Amino acid sequence: MNKIDLKGLPVIKCPHCNWSYLPSELYLPEYLLGRPEDLVKSPTGEIIYLDYEEDYEPVLVEHYVCDNCNKPFVIEASMSFKAKAEKEELDFSNLETSLI
Repeated sequence: MNKIDLKGLPVIKCPHCNWSYLPSELYLPEYLLGRPEDLVKSPTGEIIYLDYEEDYEPVLVEHYVCDNCNKPFVIEASMSFKAKAEKEELDFSNLETSLI
């Protein structure tokens, strides 16, 4: 088994005993992110209407009982995303490239 570098991974700690969890242990992705059923965008790409599949709305607050101390606690998720342009040599949307 390969050793995994945990540096930078988000870790959730039990507030009672400090037991560690990865978000994937406590959240199911389709519940955390939701499952959009009806999504309408404007001609400029802005989201103007969104409806989720019934019972699959995003759930950012989770209740859990610690595996170690058996005490309940609440997890409140906050997400952020960062988008950046792909490197030119990996962007195949443009068939021309500079030779310099």
